[in-house]
Amino acid sequence: MKTIEALLVTKGHSFEREPFFKMIDRLKYPSPGIRIHWTHVEHPAAAAVLHPERAAAFDVIVFYDMPGVVFTRDNPPFAHFDPSDQYKADFISLLDSGKGMVFLHHAIADWPTWPEFAELIGGRFHFRPGELGGQSYPGSGYRFDVPQTITVLDTEHPITQGLGETFEIQDEAYMYAVLEDKVTPLLRTDFQQTPDQFRYGGLGFKDHPEGSSLVGWTKQARKSDIAYLQLGHGPDIYEDTKYQNLKANSVAWAASQPSQTR
Repeated sequence: MKTIEALLVTKGHSFEREPFFKMIDRLKYPSPGIRIHWTHVEHPAAAAVLHPERAAAFDVIVFYDMPGVVFTRDNPPFAHFDPSDQYKADFISLLDSGKGMVFLHHAIADWPTWPEFAELIGGRFHFRPGELGGQSYPGSGYRFDVPQTITVLDTEHPITQGLGETFEIQDEAYMYAVLEDKVTPLLRTDFQQTPDQFRYGGLGFKDHPEGSSLVGWTKQARKSDIAYLQLGHGPDIYEDTKYQNLKANSVAWAASQPSQTR
């Protein structure tokens, strides 16, 4: 049996831990002959593990985190802080080594003061006005429990296996910015990405231009193959077998991509 060593990184955004880790347990055997062995680390301790030598034991790194953002419960409601120079250097080194990575849901908002991070991932959820791909954006929007029809744009891709051409799902929706010309699109929602459809968001989200409807993609970041899945907010989606398959497929795909060093 093939074992995939997966490092799971969390912290920075709250989530319901018990149902989330129950889902992780269910993903130990995504398909016959494949086992995922999970190792969990939280920020700030994650910085010590996200180093080329210490991360060499892992085939793939899965991010369900949101470092760099603080919810102040004040005015302004969001504060940002920078990653250390060492963290940035180690992260870039991981990409240069060809380490496979999967970014889930709110990880699209990681490190808002580090522009290169969003360029590498392929998109950004903005809590405060910012830039992506040379364009200025106000805050992004979010809305909970949205019934959606997801169109699978590439039914042959390993990540989308078993999903068919479309599937129904109910989850949090984002109105955000995506570098659509820099990513390989896999999934698109039918939920309208205009400010009138969103109830909450970052600063100025009601002035956001129409957002991207992409909710899943892959991208090459330096020498690494990465995947992003926007779905994944809470217990209901954790229990959804389509989401479980999508996540397991993404981990297996990112772990299996060739590079010069792994």
